[in-house]
Amino acid sequence: MPDRSGFRLAALIAAMACPAPIAAQSLEDVVPFDPGSMAETGRFCEANWADVYDDPTLKRMCHNVFICGDGGCLPEYIVAVVAREREEEMRAAVAGLPLDGFAPCDPGDPWQQYYVAPLEQEFEPMGFLGFLEPLRGRDVIAYCGKTFPGFEADMVATLRKFGGDDLAASRIGAGAGSPPAQIPLTQTQFLAIRDGHALPLRAPVVAALEALTGVRCETTAALTCAVIAERGKVKAQLLFPDGALTGRAGHWEMAHLEVYPANPMADYFELEFDMPITSIRRWPADREKPSEGFQALDWDDGFESFRQNVMARVTDALETVTGDPG
Repeated sequence: MPDRSGFRLAALIAAMACPAPIAAQSLEDVVPFDPGSMAETGRFCEANWADVYDDPTLKRMCHNVFICGDGGCLPEYIVAVVAREREEEMRAAVAGLPLDGFAPCDPGDPWQQYYVAPLEQEFEPMGFLGFLEPLRGRDVIAYCGKTFPGFEADMVATLRKFGGDDLAASRIGAGAGSPPAQIPLTQTQFLAIRDGHALPLRAPVVAALEALTGVRCETTAALTCAVIAERGKVKAQLLFPDGALTGRAGHWEMAHLEVYPANPMADYFELEFDMPITSIRRWPADREKPSEGFQALDWDDGFESFRQNVMARVTDALETVTGDPG
């Protein structure tokens, strides 16, 4: 049986160096999910997903299970629908936890607007099928935000445990550019990356970029290659001339790459490679770097190949940076 102590959320958060926009507080009441029971019920509910909501017993059993049907394929996004009378209590309970921008859902945001009035829609929003019934007929408010990478299941379980029938919480999916890609991780690799705030990944990502482009990863008058570890992710901002990323000669190519650990379902762990910006502009390589006029190339084979090569090189480095061969 693997050591589950690494999942103690209080110890994990206390060790986090990421800055937070909210004041820290005691985490004694935070109860993260139990990986053993999550794994068992996760496999059961995934196999019986089509019948879950026709059986009250199955519905209760699967309430805290995090699979793609729970809206967690891009798991960092989180929504909580809470009874209005407990809103301030919820805000106090989550202060200091690894949540980013957790606030009332914005009707002007393209993905948050879907959750602003979840009880007034003809169909329940993604991730909430069957979970909103205890809130019917009540005054509710929906909160939207993101978790720090790797803490998705802990946050949803904590919110559900806190709120009982007064709160429904789930993760959702969103994205643009190229669709997300993943590689599997062991629990040891996942915890090493998550608890290291993604810093262990920065050097392998930089090495991969330098090997694939053939130049040093730096920002100059001729190119942009900026890689930082921030709030649990490695983020790379890339702008290269003359097809250095996808091989399109005569084009400047721009991409934004984010690499971070995720726990999309039960006891399965993975490393996400998101690339929400993939675009090109025809512009001479010997002129000043362009800042506009780019054409988006979503779902593009050239950028997909580039990302796959980055993923392959980072995979090769996982044993070195985590101490686990996988």
